[in-house]
Amino acid sequence: MTADRTAAKYRRILALAGAAGIALAGSACSSSGSSGGAASGGERLSYDRVASTAKQLTSTSACPFGLDPAAALKAAGAERTVTPAASGGDPAARGTVDPGRPAQALPSGQPTPSGLPSFPAVPPNASVVCNFTASDAPMKIDLVAVSEGEVAVNLALPQIARLGDLSADEVMTFSRDEPGIGQTRVTPGRGTAAVARVAVAGKGDLALVVSQGWPVTKADPALAGESLRKVAEALAAQLRP
Repeated sequence: MTADRTAAKYRRILALAGAAGIALAGSACSSSGSSGGAASGGERLSYDRVASTAKQLTSTSACPFGLDPAAALKAAGAERTVTPAASGGDPAARGTVDPGRPAQALPSGQPTPSGLPSFPAVPPNASVVCNFTASDAPMKIDLVAVSEGEVAVNLALPQIARLGDLSADEVMTFSRDEPGIGQTRVTPGRGTAAVARVAVAGKGDLALVVSQGWPVTKADPALAGESLRKVAEALAAQLRP
């Protein structure tokens, strides 16, 4: 890939991330219904399955899809006592669904930071967020599902940047080496977020982000760096049949 094509690729990534920040900030709808826990099972996740589960989550729902952070921590060699819901009062699980939006032009004379004329279209996307307390430390699992392939990590970049406390240069470093399907990466710097990509059934893309949330209130070394990467890897493995 030439230098010009590489630069263009990362401008598009940043533009999509910016559009995602707009989309996710105003994203739709948690709705009442069942907990979505029945979505766990032996099937590979699909975008539609994540989206339908996200719609059903309520303030009393458990984390769906059989995700077991206690087992993941143990597999990573960092056994902790894990309880649902963060100590700060966040619910154990919540879901949002966004129908997506077309490309959005900025007001005349106001170029985007990436140098592109508009923010690109944002495909339909859904997220499921699970909060836990691991001994005394908060632990957050974000699942970001997108109806189109190879864009889940890019769509989640604003969130990853915040959870990883990344500078602009570190965002670019991470985006150049973002995980492929079946791979897990930890964010540069303090390593306070880890990202895994999980294969989905049918069309779409799925990213799993594990962190201590933001801001980090009680730092736990088991939830940073290589140890956190192993935790994310173990959680991603739980989503693979």
